[in-house]
Amino acid sequence: QWHFPQAFVGVVLLPIIGNACEHASAVRLAIQDKPVVSIMIAVGSSTQIALLVMPFAVLAGWCTDRPLDLNLGTAGISILFLSVTLVFTIVST
Repeated sequence: QWHFPQAFVGVVLLPIIGNACEHASAVRLAIQDKPVVSIMIAVGSSTQIALLVMPFAVLAGWCTDRPLDLNLGTAGISILFLSVTLVFTIVST
């Protein structure tokens, strides 16, 4: 009914909705001038998605005979590289 692509739902909406409480805590702590804790929450949330949800989604795809893999292509790898570089730069300063 909403006509969202499956990739958008799985890559954007699912992590945001699933970790809404963590995002709210990170924003609240950033407003309270505690940026280190806010960054730790945001990085921890991203790590949780990368290490748990994505592999689980691939296994669920295999079980349901859906073609789901971690082949990101050139654009996906470029965005992943830029995001890792950005997070490393923020955390290391």
